[in-house]
Amino acid sequence: MASKDIIALQKRIDALETIVQKQNLLIGKTGKNMLEMQIERTKSDLTRYPNTNKGGLDSGDVATNEDLVQLVAELQGELNNIEERSIRRMANAGKVQSADAIAPLLNADGDVPTVKDSWFPKTVQEFENLTDIELFRLAKFYERVPLSGKEHEKYEQYLEGKLETMKITDTKDEDLRDQIKNYSPDQIDDIFNEVARYLGLPTRRGVYEW
Repeated sequence: MASKDIIALQKRIDALETIVQKQNLLIGKTGKNMLEMQIERTKSDLTRYPNTNKGGLDSGDVATNEDLVQLVAELQGELNNIEERSIRRMANAGKVQSADAIAPLLNADGDVPTVKDSWFPKTVQEFENLTDIELFRLAKFYERVPLSGKEHEKYEQYLEGKLETMKITDTKDEDLRDQIKNYSPDQIDDIFNEVARYLGLPTRRGVYEW
């Protein structure tokens, strides 16, 4: 690898490390602020209703130790996911050879492809040779393309608990093929580049800025 390429990769890694540090600080500060706000609210409620047996304060309005523990655990879990994504992106930043293996990243739900998932490209060459359908499936898994009207409706039903599962990896090829028709070749290239950036890969298609 040329010295210029090594310097460029080192700059990418340094930039990613800076982002990780900022994200860690942000998550930690957010968690601290949320806990402080909850504690202040609890103190205020207890001051207003010192004797809960007389019926002023509903115990459901007061944060319990279990609530705080759960909040901290959720924040820590998200922080761990962010850190794991950053580590894998830094590993992918140096993948420039065709046979280099790609580290799969977690998506927004914390799901990560495994070796059994044939739809995830295992090497740089496989990623660069993705068909439009394969690319679209991967992009939707990582939420790198906007939801269509029908998909948005399904997503709202999922959030409301009306649908138990909503996995893009189970979407049929013909459904993806119909959706792809709404995108131009240049837009498909943009989606490819967006997925590459998400994964931390330096490979690109078409015309791009970074």
